[in-house]
Amino acid sequence: MSLAARLMNVFAIPGDVFDEVKAAAASAWNWVAPVVLSALVGAISAMVIFSQPAIQQQMREQQAKAMDRQVKSGHMTQEQADQALAIAEKFTGPTMLKIFGAVGAVVVSIVRVLWWALVLWLLGKWFLKTSFGYGKTLEITGLAMMVSVLGALVTLLLTVNLARMFATPSLALAIPDFDATRKSHLMLGAINVFSLWQVGLMALGLARLAGAPFLRAAWLVFSYWVAQQLFFILIGLGQFVL
Repeated sequence: MSLAARLMNVFAIPGDVFDEVKAAAASAWNWVAPVVLSALVGAISAMVIFSQPAIQQQMREQQAKAMDRQVKSGHMTQEQADQALAIAEKFTGPTMLKIFGAVGAVVVSIVRVLWWALVLWLLGKWFLKTSFGYGKTLEITGLAMMVSVLGALVTLLLTVNLARMFATPSLALAIPDFDATRKSHLMLGAINVFSLWQVGLMALGLARLAGAPFLRAAWLVFSYWVAQQLFFILIGLGQFVL
C-alpha cells in the first residue's frame, strides 16, 4: 500500500495494514505523517475553540469553582483565591489560550506516539515474550493515531455546535454541567468512543507484531490504558487526557 492508503485503510482493514507493516521495511512516515496531522488538527482546534466567547466564559467559571473548593477546604483564604484568579486571568486570555493550546497539541502528539510505542514494546517483551523493534511499535502506534485525528475533528464540531467545554464523544455529553474538578465527571469523560477505538487498534497491532491472540494483547493494552486513565484522574490531571 502507499502511505495514503495505509492512513485510510487503518480505519477499514487495520489487520491488513498491520500485517504489511510487520513484513515491510521500516518506514518512519507511518508515524511521522499521523503525528503531523494530529498536531495540525489539534492546533487548528485550539484556535477555533478558544475563540468562542462561551468557552472562554466556561473556563473562567471552572477556575472560579476550583478556587472556591480550595477556600472551603481551608487550603487557601478568599484573598489568596482572588489573587490566584487575577493571575490566572492574565495567562488564560484568548490569545494565550490559543498559543498554549496550539503548542500543547504539537507536544502532546509527539509525546503520545513515543510513549505508547514504548508501552506496546514493553508489553510485547515482558508479557508476550516476543522480540520486535521499537520502530515497529512506533509505526503501529502512529497509524492507530489516525483515529484520534478523526476524534479531534468530531470533538471540534461538537464543541463549537454545543458551545460546551469537554464536548467530547464520550459519556461526558450526558452531563449538562460538566465539572473538570469532579473525578466522577472525568471518569465518564474518559470513556471516549475514539479512545476505545484507538486502544483497540493498538492492541490489534501488538497482536499482529507478536503473533499472539488478539484477546490476550487486548487484555494487556486495555488494562494499561485503564490504569493510566485512573492515575491521571486521581492526581487531578484527568482533564488533560480526555
